[in-house]
Amino acid sequence: MVKRTDGSFPATTLPGLTAAGSTRRQFLAGASSLALGAALGLAGTAAWTLPASAQGTPRRGGSLKIAVPAATSIDPVRLNSSGGIAIVQQVAEYLVYAEPDLTLRPVLATSWEPSEDGKVWTFALRQGVKFHDGRPLTADDVVATFQRLVDPANASPAAGAMPFLKKEGVAKVDDHTVRFTLDRPIGTFPYFTHTYNCVILPADYAGNFAEKPIGTGPFKLVSYRPQEGAKFERNADYWDQPKPYLDRLEIQTFESPQPMVLALQSGDVQVVQQLSYIDAQGIRSDNNITLIQADAADHRQLCMRTDMKPFDDKRVRQAVALCFDRPAMVRGLLGGLADVANDHPIAPIYPEQIELAQRQANVAQARQLLADAGYPQGFPIDLYTHQYLELPQFAALAQQMLAPAGIKVNLKVEPTNLYYNHWTEVSFGLTDWTSRPVAAQILAQSFRGSAEWNAAHWKNEAFDALLARFEAEPDVERRGKLGSEMAAILNDEVPAVIAYFNKNLRAARTNVKGLTGSMSNYLDMTRTWLDA
Repeated sequence: MVKRTDGSFPATTLPGLTAAGSTRRQFLAGASSLALGAALGLAGTAAWTLPASAQGTPRRGGSLKIAVPAATSIDPVRLNSSGGIAIVQQVAEYLVYAEPDLTLRPVLATSWEPSEDGKVWTFALRQGVKFHDGRPLTADDVVATFQRLVDPANASPAAGAMPFLKKEGVAKVDDHTVRFTLDRPIGTFPYFTHTYNCVILPADYAGNFAEKPIGTGPFKLVSYRPQEGAKFERNADYWDQPKPYLDRLEIQTFESPQPMVLALQSGDVQVVQQLSYIDAQGIRSDNNITLIQADAADHRQLCMRTDMKPFDDKRVRQAVALCFDRPAMVRGLLGGLADVANDHPIAPIYPEQIELAQRQANVAQARQLLADAGYPQGFPIDLYTHQYLELPQFAALAQQMLAPAGIKVNLKVEPTNLYYNHWTEVSFGLTDWTSRPVAAQILAQSFRGSAEWNAAHWKNEAFDALLARFEAEPDVERRGKLGSEMAAILNDEVPAVIAYFNKNLRAARTNVKGLTGSMSNYLDMTRTWLDA
């Protein structure tokens, strides 16, 4: 499967590949000690102290440069890279915005209301909002936007995220009211309108965003150069005055993280949109830089093809899961900036409380399960992953932790674009998943039996039935009980090992104020300003 559509980043390489000598050597030395230390359960035990993003009275004016990963496209309909998403989010806006605490902030919608059965949602639109060319935002624009997104002919990632919405299900009620009629009840539907492609565009949008960028957002795109970045100027007619506070923005794209960090240290850029614990090592004690942390549901799925040997036997998959010392991985790979996970994707950030005994490492039990499954000596296996954040180090650690059970891992660490050409086809693959504002989105996209991105090719009718009830249930406590039942199935069946939930990091020079973290690494610059 070619497309990479879950909001993760495009091709990145190991930090230091383009950096100058000493920094490269320092990084590589650090990475090596991290992996070894994690294997020994010793590394990264010091807790991080992350200063909060300083606030104060916002000041108007100034220019800001931001470093982001490369942008593969800035067409909002087909966005699939973090850099592209960051550029578009300055120009165009969503109906709602999920804050770091998962509350919904009204943006282009001022209110939303479900029908009694949860299948019909009615959104009231903000009045007085204008596109950058002066035309008013109306219900026609919202209807056209969502019909465009869910039209299979447009191949938008949003269609996969909202399989319950069809073109005919989006309708205008009046000039400032839109009705969504879903195929089935979705109790958290407003969060789905925050999917990264779902920025509202004019009804006559022709697909040429790079040449004719338009939206209702806080900044106007004045220039865009592929592989380099974009420049913006303040939208003086923005509906939420006095925001934005900055006069100009420049977003620069980078192919790897270490040059972004170097640019931040030198002051060439003032913000790095996202970086890993490993990338942040060199700046965590820099008094001129603030690290901003956001709790998230980001995680890595070590998927095992349940329709292929040796993983067609769940005892083998359970054995793999038992080999991982998760607390040591959190310390060693992430410096403690993660929560231990239990082979399901319902992260602690979500309101649903999951009750399930935590799996502990037990190599002896793993060896017994392998023997019972007919693999008393273990087996060789290729493990595929790609050059992104800590994934290569995770894969190396997996190789070490699986060895005592006799599982001999041959690492296949590929460039990102190559990996995502076949990530759902490999028998053993390690994939990054970014946060969604609601757990149902990840559950449905990665584990529903019919899901396009079900890399384990796992099918379980009981799980699918619970998921349908989970999606429809508006009550958090009842969703928690359903979630616990689904988590128990995933923990027992182990289509994927999920060892931890990452916390997201971004970095800024200390004179940058009002910048917040994001569970999805979205970039909202409306409230950011520069101190003198």
